[in-house]
Amino acid sequence: MLKYIVIALVGLGIYIGVTYKDQIDDVMNARPMEEAQDMLEDMGDQAADAKDALDKQLETLQN
Repeated sequence: MLKYIVIALVGLGIYIGVTYKDQIDDVMNARPMEEAQDMLEDMGDQAADAKDALDKQLETLQN
């Protein structure tokens, strides 16, 4: 019997999480943090690309 109660509570939690995900994110202000994290990842990728381009240019100048 306890197993069925646990399964029902987990199912209810999943239902609430899926149904009210947007409202929960709004309350927790999670979206701005996700956008900031995405921006930092993009900046890191751009820095790595710039480093690779500079390395290639340096290599061609040395040859």
